[in-house]
Amino acid sequence: MSQEPAAPRTDVDGIVAWTVIRAARTLSRRLAVDLAPLGLTPVEFGVLIQLAAAGELSQADLARAVGVRPQSMTTLVGGLSTRGLVERGAAPGRGRASRMHLTPEGDALLARAHPVVSASNAWFGHLGDQVNDALHPLLGSEDTSDDDAAVP
Repeated sequence: MSQEPAAPRTDVDGIVAWTVIRAARTLSRRLAVDLAPLGLTPVEFGVLIQLAAAGELSQADLARAVGVRPQSMTTLVGGLSTRGLVERGAAPGRGRASRMHLTPEGDALLARAHPVVSASNAWFGHLGDQVNDALHPLLGSEDTSDDDAAVP
């Protein structure tokens, strides 16, 4: 005896949040391919551009800005630091978080990566500004409990 599916395809495709999640993963993979020749992942690009925009950020603030768990940021920043792209500032005082900043090498790599990532706006055609405007309000309530740092 054949059963009807619990959720017909039209129901699945009509769930906006699920569509955005699927699209985000696809876009992340596409961007990973474009950034690979520069030796960067999308999340690493996010770290560099957030630091460029802010000047300096604590590791926790950087994790929130990029959308990963603070624990994941330790490994991420460690790798970028080893490559000479970011460095920790001197600890400002006992019990205070040190702040991260770009090195000149990190700034130079970001200058090469920025046009690559900006070119991805073309993936959305004439709807790019509308998509961007629709998604930005969701970023104010970021929940980094689901770590996507490993998603290429």
